[in-house]
Amino acid sequence: MTNSSALRALLRCGVAAAPVVLAGSAFLTAPAFAQDAQQAPTAASQDTSPAQSTPAPTAGQATGDIVVTGTLFRRTDTETPSPVTVLTADALQKAGITTVSDAIRSISADSSGSIPTAFSSGFGAGSSAVSLRGLTVNSTLTLIDGLRTANYPLSDDGQRSFVDLNTVPDAIVDRVEVLKDGASSSYGADAIGGVVNIIMKKEITGVYGTVEGGVSQRGDGGEQRATLTLGTGKLNDKGYNFYISGEYQHDGAIYARNRGFPFNTADLTSIGGDNNQAGSVVPGTTTSAIVAPSQQLTPGNILSGSGVVTGPWQVLNPNGCTGTTTPVSGAAGNGCTQNTVADYGVIQPEQTRFGVTAHATVQVNDRSQAYLLASYFQNEVFTPGGPPSIRSTNPINTQNIVLPVLLSNGQLNPNNPFAAAGQPAAIRYSFGDILGSSDYKSHVLRGSAGIDGAFGDGWTYSVSGTVAHSWLDITQNGYLNLAALTNAVNTGSYNFVDPTQNTAAVRSALSPAVHTQATSDLDMIQGVITKSLFQLPGGPLQLGVGGSFRYEAQNDPNQNPNLTTIGLNQYTAVGHRTVESGYFEINAPVLTSLEINGSGRFDHYEEGYNKFSPKIGAKFTPIKQVAIRGTFSKGFRAPSFAELSGSVIGFTSAKPPCSLQLQHGATATATGCTGGSAYNQSYSIGFATVGDPNIKPELSTSFTAGVVVQPTRWLSFTADYYNIKKTDVISGGPLSNQALAAYYGNGTMPAGYSVTPDVIDPAYPNAPARALFVNSPFANAAALKTSGIDASALVTLKPAPDVKFTSRAEATYILHYLFKSSADQPYSDFVGTQAPYITSSGAGTPQWRGNWQNSIDAGPYSLTATAYYVSGYKAVAYDQFGTTDCNGGSTYGGSDPNFNCHVRRFIDVDLTGSVKVNDRFTFYMNVINLTDAKAPLNGGNYAATNYNPTYTQIGAIGRTFRFGANIHL
Repeated sequence: MTNSSALRALLRCGVAAAPVVLAGSAFLTAPAFAQDAQQAPTAASQDTSPAQSTPAPTAGQATGDIVVTGTLFRRTDTETPSPVTVLTADALQKAGITTVSDAIRSISADSSGSIPTAFSSGFGAGSSAVSLRGLTVNSTLTLIDGLRTANYPLSDDGQRSFVDLNTVPDAIVDRVEVLKDGASSSYGADAIGGVVNIIMKKEITGVYGTVEGGVSQRGDGGEQRATLTLGTGKLNDKGYNFYISGEYQHDGAIYARNRGFPFNTADLTSIGGDNNQAGSVVPGTTTSAIVAPSQQLTPGNILSGSGVVTGPWQVLNPNGCTGTTTPVSGAAGNGCTQNTVADYGVIQPEQTRFGVTAHATVQVNDRSQAYLLASYFQNEVFTPGGPPSIRSTNPINTQNIVLPVLLSNGQLNPNNPFAAAGQPAAIRYSFGDILGSSDYKSHVLRGSAGIDGAFGDGWTYSVSGTVAHSWLDITQNGYLNLAALTNAVNTGSYNFVDPTQNTAAVRSALSPAVHTQATSDLDMIQGVITKSLFQLPGGPLQLGVGGSFRYEAQNDPNQNPNLTTIGLNQYTAVGHRTVESGYFEINAPVLTSLEINGSGRFDHYEEGYNKFSPKIGAKFTPIKQVAIRGTFSKGFRAPSFAELSGSVIGFTSAKPPCSLQLQHGATATATGCTGGSAYNQSYSIGFATVGDPNIKPELSTSFTAGVVVQPTRWLSFTADYYNIKKTDVISGGPLSNQALAAYYGNGTMPAGYSVTPDVIDPAYPNAPARALFVNSPFANAAALKTSGIDASALVTLKPAPDVKFTSRAEATYILHYLFKSSADQPYSDFVGTQAPYITSSGAGTPQWRGNWQNSIDAGPYSLTATAYYVSGYKAVAYDQFGTTDCNGGSTYGGSDPNFNCHVRRFIDVDLTGSVKVNDRFTFYMNVINLTDAKAPLNGGNYAATNYNPTYTQIGAIGRTFRFGANIHL
C-alpha cells in the first residue's frame, strides 16, 4: 500500500469510527471553534461587509477568547497584525443574502477572476468561487472550520483549482472570517491572496427552521428555501451537544427574452453599435438553412468542401425564413437573421441545492473538547442552451461541410437544390429542432473530526483530520455526433429543407446525450501544539509548532477523447499527490503596546517542490484608541494538475487586424477599418494550451500596513495598504499576442507556439486567412503586481434603551494591477479596465468596490438598507488586444472602437425588514435591488450578453422580493 493510500484508509477508518471513539475520548473543532470574544466592537473585529447565514441558532457561550484565522494562538480580540474581516451572523441576516457564496463574493476585496454561478458556459460551470485581490481563485484558500476541503472537480479556465462555495452548508454557519493577507506560512502554498474560513456552529439546542419564498418583479426566477435544524444537549450542562441540519434551495431560471434591451439582443445598432445577431450579414448561420453552389474535393467526404462558393447564397426552404428567423440580403446573396439571445439566452440558470449535516461536540473535561462532523451536499445547475451549428471548429473542423450531389444510394440529394446541375452545396445551418442544455450536478461528501485542549502548565494542543470527496455528474445535450451527421447527410435521412419533418429517432441519433463524471479528493490530518514559554512586559511569549499531511487528487477526463462529438470542447486535468508540511509561530508581546508575530512553513510536494514561506507581523498600540499594524510575507503556489499535464481549449472574441481586413474588402478609416466581408466581423478565436511537467511554482512577496482607530466605544475604523508581487506567474499562452503578431507578418513566432489558420474567406478566397487557434504551453510569465487600500468603519449608537443604530461600511481601492507577460515586456496596468480578459471572464478590474449597511433595531422591529458599489471601467484589455486605447479596439469588437468603451458604475440597494412576533417566530421581507437599478452596458463581456455578471448580475435580474419566517421551537 502506498503512503497516500494508507493515509486515505487511516483517515476514512478514523472518521467512520469516531462515534465509538467519542464515547471514551474526545474530538474537537479546528482552531477557530471558539465564539466571539467579549469585547467592545470595532471595525476590525466586527463584520464590515454584509453577508449571509441563515438566521438561526445561537451557539454556545462565549469563552472570552478566540482563535482568529491566521494565527495558532487564542487571543482576546481579532485585531491581529493581519487585516481580518469577520462576517457575523447578525449582519449576515440583515443583508438579506441567502447563500454563503453570495456573502463571500460581496466583500470588496473580491475582484477579477471571481466566478459567479451565472457564468454557466465557463469551464467551471455550475460553481461559485472567490478571488481575493484579483489574484484568481487559485490564490485564495477556502477553509471550513480551519480545514481544507475537496476542490471543484473542474478547473477554472481549465487551469485553476478552487473550492465551490455552492456546496458549503448555509444553515449552520456561525461566522465567516476573511484574512486579507498572504497566509502561506500558516495554511499552505495556495493562500497568497488570503483565506476564507467558514466556521460552523459548535452548539445548537432546540428546533430552528426557516421557510422563504421569492420572485422577481417580472414574475420569474422564483426562489424557495427551507432549513431545519434540531439540536440537543448543552456543553456546560450535559457535557455534549448534537445537532442535525438539513436545507433546501431552488432558484428558477430567468431567460433573456423576459428582460428588456440590451439584455435580450445582440443588435445594438439603435444606440450606435453593431448588429451581431446570428445571420445579420450574409452568409450567416441560423435555424433556417442557407446554401450556395460549391465544390467537393474528395468524393464521399462531406467535410472536403473547397470553402469557395460559385454562386449566391439562398434560403433552402422554398417558403423562405421560418420560425423566429427573418429575411436578410446582401452582396453575397439572401439569408436569414435571428435573435438567438432572445430565443435561447439565459440570464440566471436553474439551481437546486440541498444537503444534510450532523455535528457532535463533547466536553471531555474542563480542559478538552472534541467534535465530529459529517455532511453531504448537492448542488445542481441546469442551463438550457441553443441549437448546435453544422459548422464548427472544435475539436473537428466542419466549416467546409457540403451537401453532396448524390446520396449514398445513388439518388439525387433532395436537400441540395443544385444537385441536378451536378454541384455540391455549401450549407450554413443551426439545428433548431435539437436544442442544447447542460446539467452540472455536484456532490460533496465530507467528514471531519478533531480534539483540542490544554495540559500541563501553559500547553495546548489541537489535532484534526478530514476526508472529502467531490464528484460532478455532467450531462450535456445538443452536440452533434460526427458519424451520425455524416450518415444523415450522405443518406438524406435528415430533412434540412423542412426540419419539422424529422423524427425524434433521427434527432436523437444525431445528438445523443453526453454523460461524463469528474472527481476530486482531499484527505488531510494536522496537529498543533502551543506553549506559553515565559512572561514578557506585554504578556506571555507563545510558541506554536504543527504539521500536516494531505493527499489531493483530481480526475477530470477528456469529455471527447475520440473526437467524435462536434462542438464539445476538450479539457482535461488528471493527477494526485501528497504534501507534507511543518510550521511554527511565535507571538511576542514585547511591550503592552507592541506585539510582534513571526511564523514560517515548509511544504514538500510529491513532485519535488520544496519551499519555506516566512511571515512577520507587528502591532503597535501607542494609545488605547489607536493601533498600527503591518506584515511581510513570502509565499508560493505549486502548479495545478492541469498546469502540469492537462490541456484546454478556450475561446474569446476577437477581430482580425486592420491590415488583414483591408485584404477582405474593408475600408480604412481614421480609427481603423470598417466594412468588407463577414470574415472581418468579431469571431471566436481559440487558445489551445497544454501542460508542462517542468513548469515552476509561482512565487510571491506581500506586505501590508494599516491602522485601527477607535476614538470612542461607538465609532471605529480601519485602513490597510496591501502590496503583492507574484513572479513566475503561470499563464496559458502568455505570448499569444506576440504569436498572433508574428502570424500576421510582424515579428517572430515564440518558441513552442503555433497558429492554426481559419478556413478561407469565400468572398476573398485568395486573401490570407485569419487565425483560428493559437497553440501554446502553460508557462511561467514574468510578473504580476497589485496594490491597494482597504478601509472600513463601524458606528454603533443606542439613542434609546430599546433602539440601536448600526452603520457599517467597507471599500477597496485598487491602486495598481500590473502584469507583464515576459521579462522583455513592459508592465501594463489593468486597473480600471476590462482586463485581465482571458483569465476573468471579461469581468475586468474596477478600481473601487464597496458596500454600506445601515440598520436600526427598535424593540421587535428591524430595518436594514445595504448599498453595494462598483466603479466604472474602461472597456479595453491589453492582454487580449495589446492596447489600452479605445481606438486600438475595445472589448466590444465592433466597427466603432469607441462604442461602449467605458462601462458605467453600478449601485444596488437592498432593503430588509423583520418583526419578531415572539421568541419563537420572526417574519421578514427582503427587497433586493430596491431601485430596480439596471446593469450598465458591457458589450465586451463574454460571460453574458451586454452586461457583467461578476459585479452586476442583479442589475440584469431587476427588483426581487423575498418573504420568509424564522422559527424556534
